[in-house]
Parts: sequence; structure tokens; C-alpha cells
Amino acid sequence: MPEPEFAPRPRTALLVLSGLLALPGVAATALVLLPPVSWSAWQYALLALEFSLFLTLPAVLGLVLALYAYRFRRRASLALAGLNAVLLTTSLVPAASLWSAARAEGATLSLTEYTAGTATSADREPLTVEYAEADGVPLVLDVWEPAEPSDEPLPVVVNIHGGADDLPQSLLPRWDTWLADGGDPATGPSGGGDADPQRRVVFDVDYRYFPEDDWAAPVRDVRCALGWVRENAAGHGGDPERIAVSGQSAGALLALLATYGDDHRPSCDTEVPEVDAVIAWYAGTDVTADAAAFPRRLLASPVNDELVELEERMMGGSVEEVPEEYAAMSPIRLVGPDTPPTLLLTAGHDLFLSPEDNRRMAAELAEQGVPYRHVELPWAEHMYDLNWGGLASQITRHSVDAFLREHH
Repeated sequence: MPEPEFAPRPRTALLVLSGLLALPGVAATALVLLPPVSWSAWQYALLALEFSLFLTLPAVLGLVLALYAYRFRRRASLALAGLNAVLLTTSLVPAASLWSAARAEGATLSLTEYTAGTATSADREPLTVEYAEADGVPLVLDVWEPAEPSDEPLPVVVNIHGGADDLPQSLLPRWDTWLADGGDPATGPSGGGDADPQRRVVFDVDYRYFPEDDWAAPVRDVRCALGWVRENAAGHGGDPERIAVSGQSAGALLALLATYGDDHRPSCDTEVPEVDAVIAWYAGTDVTADAAAFPRRLLASPVNDELVELEERMMGGSVEEVPEEYAAMSPIRLVGPDTPPTLLLTAGHDLFLSPEDNRRMAAELAEQGVPYRHVELPWAEHMYDLNWGGLASQITRHSVDAFLREHH
């Protein structure tokens, strides 16, 4: 008996469903590849990249449905099958690229950890203290001690958040507790599970966020915080002779500027210590006219206009008008033989920064004989560490833990 053919409606329904299943992938691809029309669009692009593996399922289902309907509507079926096949490939590219980077870095990745959520909460609360006051503004920091106390003084990490002036000092507290507790053994090498945990005391610092015509104010605040930590670390179980500094985005820039020399006096009366190591997460290192070109996605986005306005307001003019200020704000100009060991973490698909910037910085560190590591994370977006379970974050945990064990 011949096999009955589908009625027209079920045939059409298969193709319509295949098209609907392609929509999330089309939207995500557009967000990732096109210039963002707003800050919200950029945030959605970040989420699309960080959770791209979840887009494989609708693409696979859409491909199967389109192929199943091939015998009834060949042209439409081939078009939808091709579209879903492309979307399936694009959803796998970020993960495949990061898997290759992990192998090169010696990091172990876990797909079960991929769904571990964000880094915006922690299993406990910090102690918040005021470390200084500058121009009538109280400056505070959070103290994160390890869950298990130690009989010996522990190494110290001072972290400097990025973002904007209305964000908390412990912006991503899950990273603070991970650093304090010395890693999660359940994550294997990426969490320090292949060695004894190296517990630490973490101080997460707030600062004045680039006041108008005074871009160096936050540098002075960070140097003030470093002096406070040197004076008070012992009271929280820390070793004042073992201090590393870490920062994300704007905080990474401040971490470099505050430790790569003593050009800026602290905003309080204190002695600024020399540090053991610096970790710069997706940091711009050159803002002069000779800097690497910004990504085209940024230059074509309305977001860029806001950033240029903010930059010129805090710098007191454009790079053509006050070139000396932009040079002073470029850590690459401060690298020398005494520069502390540095870990550069580069997001390969960063909207705000070309990877070439950090490549140039790495080359300068190498030329000056500074111990350094440069970890480039392909298809990772600015602020990828928001996603605690993301593949880029897993690689980062491995790299940060290994770097601190070596230099701290």
C-alpha cells in the first residue's frame, strides 16, 4: 500500500515551525555580529555569546523538521535546512574556539558547570569598611576572608571593579569568594582542585569614578586603598608583604596605573606598597592617538558617541587637545624592568577593545623583560566573567590560579 502523503496544512506547519526555531539563532547572530543600537543590545549580545550552546537545540530541531518536509516543499525545505545548519554551526563556534584555547592553556573544561549561573551572588556577605574620605566622598572596600580560617597569614588580593560610578565594589562577589577560598576542588584544575587550595584575603575596592577633568582621581584612590591594605591586612588574617592587584575593565586600567610606578600620590596619607603581581581583565592599555583601532562594531554604534563624550569630559579634552593626559593614562607607556609580573586576560570579541591592544602590551612587557602571561579568549565579550559557568570563565579560573601560585 503506498504511503499517504501529508495534507497541505501539516506540510506547511513543519516548515513554519522550522522557521520559528531559526529565529533565536538569527537574533543572537545579529546581536553578536552587528553594531549594538543601545547598551541593552550589547548586554543581550553578551548573553547570546555566553550561552550560545543553548541555541544548538532549536537549530537541530529546525534542521530535522526542514529535512523531513523536503519531499513535499523542496525549495522552502532546502532554504530552511540551510539556514538552521548555518545557525547550528555559529552556535558551536564560540565553544569550539574556547575549547581549543583551553587545551593550549592546559585548562580542563566542564559542560556540567556551564549551567552554574552568574557571578553576581555569593554564599556569604563581606565586611564593609571605610578606608578613606576624598573630597567629602567616603571610600569603602569589602573584606572577603576565606570560609576556613588559617593559622598563618594569607596572601592578599586587592580587586578593583569596573563598570560605572553607581555599581557596588563587590560587583561579582562569586569571584571574590572563589579567590578567598582558594578555588573549588570540584572544578578540577580550573579551580585549583589539582593542588591544595591557596586561601587568600580579598579586598574589593570602591573609588571615585573618573570625576570631570580629573581622570587620575580613581588612581589616587586605589593607591590609597593599597596603603590601607598594607596597614590593616594583618588584622584580617592577611600578609601585608604579599599583595597582588586585580581589576576588570576600568578597574584593570586602574590596577595597572596604580602599580606601574609612583606618578600619582595617594588620596590619603599612607605609604603605597610594591605589589607582587597584577591581573588585568580586558583592560585598555593605550589611549593615545597611536592606539590600536577600536572594533568596527563600536565605531558604528551609538554607544561610541556616549563613550567619547565621557572620555573627553574626564580627560579635559580630546586626544588632539590634551595628548599628554592620554599618554599619562596609558599603562603601556609605564612599562619598565621593575614592572610587577602581569597577567593579561583578553576578550577576543570585545566590543570596546581590539585584542591588538593587549597584544602590543604583551610585546612591550616581553621587551622589558617583565614576567607576564597573556591569555586571549576567542569569542569572549567584554565582562564575560559575569557568567560564572561560562567556558571563558573556566579558563580564566585556571589561568588566575596558576599565575597567583607562581608569583604570589
